[in-house]
Amino acid sequence: MTSGTGVPPVFKLQWAGETSAPLPALPYHGSMTAPFTSRITHEGPVFRVERREYAPPGGRAFVRDIVRHPGAVTILPVLDDGGIVFVRNYRVAVDAPLLELPAGKLERGEDPKEAAGRELEEETGYRAAAIVPLGQFFTTPGFSDERMHAFLATGLTHVGQRLEPGEEITVETVPSVEVWPMIRDGAIRDGKTIAALALWFGFAATPSCAASHVGTAR
Repeated sequence: MTSGTGVPPVFKLQWAGETSAPLPALPYHGSMTAPFTSRITHEGPVFRVERREYAPPGGRAFVRDIVRHPGAVTILPVLDDGGIVFVRNYRVAVDAPLLELPAGKLERGEDPKEAAGRELEEETGYRAAAIVPLGQFFTTPGFSDERMHAFLATGLTHVGQRLEPGEEITVETVPSVEVWPMIRDGAIRDGKTIAALALWFGFAATPSCAASHVGTAR
């Protein structure tokens, strides 16, 4: 059973808040509270790298490099027949084309929901009648502060892609019941995509339970 937005009702209650709210802080009293010096070692068009040199009193000095990222959005577009719209995107870092959900970085001061609509249209050529938040997560907190905002997009109308220079993106539609087998088999290997799908289906959902949560997007 699904709601009118395609989100399972129990799940929609869990994630009713906007995803731009701060993530809850957890108490910490470890060595990272020690005095440190900081400098920027790289500044690029997408992110910058901060180097922190810690000097714990009476302890050994250590260094941490942190990728400072403006944040990003990923969108889970669901067609009226329940199919999920993916993009196949060539990723230079891994030298491979990956099957992913559409995504993109936030511009300075941009609202995540507005960014989701923009990226969806640019990468897939679809415009959504409804965009609702699914949740948020840190993509790679071991070295980056990038926060990913995940959204569900329904009521899709095709208006045509608007790719940026250098982008090599093709659009593929996958029936929802085939998604989890593709993750298990390694056909879907992109972390943000797997995380956003987990948010939609529900963390405790089995493949059969997930399939029962997929309804038509009205």
